[in-house]
Amino acid sequence: MIVLLLKVTVLLAATLGALPLLRRSTSAMRHLICAIALSGVLLLPLTLAFKPHTIAVRMPVVFTTAASLSTSAAAHRFPTLAVFWALGTSVLLLRLALGYRRLAKIMRTAERTTDFAPVYRADEISVPVVSGLFRPVILLPAEADSWPLNQRVAALRHELAHIHRKDLWTSLIAHLACAVYWFHPLVWAVARQLREEQETACDDAVLSAGFEPANYAEALLATARQLTSTSLIGCHMLTHQTLKSRIARLLDGSLPRTSSTTSLRLAGVLSIALLGCIGLTYAEQQAPAANEGKVYKIGGEVTAPHVIFKVDPQYTEEARAAKIDGQVTLSVVIGADGMAHQINVMSTPDAGLGTKAVEAVEQWKFQPATLKGEAVPVKATIEVNFKIK
Repeated sequence: MIVLLLKVTVLLAATLGALPLLRRSTSAMRHLICAIALSGVLLLPLTLAFKPHTIAVRMPVVFTTAASLSTSAAAHRFPTLAVFWALGTSVLLLRLALGYRRLAKIMRTAERTTDFAPVYRADEISVPVVSGLFRPVILLPAEADSWPLNQRVAALRHELAHIHRKDLWTSLIAHLACAVYWFHPLVWAVARQLREEQETACDDAVLSAGFEPANYAEALLATARQLTSTSLIGCHMLTHQTLKSRIARLLDGSLPRTSSTTSLRLAGVLSIALLGCIGLTYAEQQAPAANEGKVYKIGGEVTAPHVIFKVDPQYTEEARAAKIDGQVTLSVVIGADGMAHQINVMSTPDAGLGTKAVEAVEQWKFQPATLKGEAVPVKATIEVNFKIK
C-alpha cells in the first residue's frame, strides 16, 4: 500500500508540476495530460503484480494461541486503514451511481427538440449540459426556447464539442480516481484541473469554428444569470467559479486555440512513458553505508545470501485478540555486513504486525552475498507469515 501511494503521489506531483510549464500550450494539451495521469493512478495497482528482480527469503513464522480465545476483542477492534479506504470509496461510488440514476429519471421526462443534434429540454436543469456515456445527449433548460439565437447556438456548439472530444469518458475517469483515492488531495487537484481544461478546450473549439469571442462571452454571461445548480452528472457549459477566468481567456487573442494531432500524440506518448517508468519502479533505497557502494542483484557471479540467525517477530496484543494473520512482505537491502538495511513494508495485513516484522528482521544476521569472493550488498524480499492456529 505504501509503495502504491508513493507512486500515485509522484505521478500526480509530476503532472501538477508540468502544467504551469505548458501554460502557453492549448487547453486540449493540458487536458490530455491530466486525463492520462488520472487513468494512470487507476492502473498503478496493477503494477504491484510485477515483482522486482530480487530473491525471496521465506521464513515462515507460526504462532499458536489457545483455542478458547475470546472473540469479543475482535468485535470491538478499530477498523483498519483498508476498511476506511474501502468505506470512503464505496460512498463516492454510490454517489456517482445515484447521479447516473437521477440522469436516467430526467431523461424519461425530457422532451426532444427540433435541433439537428440529440437535444432535449428538461425542467430540472438551469444550464446546458451534455450527459450519457454511450448515447450522449444535450440537455437544455426549458427557458432555452426563449434564448436569443446567438446564446442558443453558443450552448449547442460548446456541448457538441464535449461530445466530439469524449469528455464524458474522461470525466468518468476523474470521478473514479477521486473515489478510489478519496483521501489524496493531489487526486482532487488534478481532477479539478481536468474539468477546467476540458471546459476551456471546448471554448477554444467554439472560437476555432468561427464564433466571435465577444459574442461568445456575452452568451456565457447570459447563461450564467440563470444558473442555479450544476449537480447533474455530465459536462456543464459553465459554473460560477470559472466564469470570470474563462471570459478573460476568451478575450485574450494571444492564446493558442488548437493543437496539431502530432503534438497531442507526442504529449500522450511522453505522458504514458512517464507513467510506465513510475509504475515499474519500486520505491527501494540504496544501502546507506558509503563503503557498501553499488547494490547488486542475485544472479551470474553474485551469490545469494543466507540467514544464519533470526529472531521471530511477536504478535501485537491487538492483532492476537482480533485473530489477524497473514503475510508481511518486506523489501530490504542485505548489506555486506550481513545485516538488513533500508527495510520497507510492501504489504501487511495489519500495521502493527508490519512493525513487529521490521523490528525482528533488523536483528537477523545473514551470510552476505558475494561477488568473486567479496561480500556485496544485494536487494531481497523477505516474507514473514503470521498464523494463528
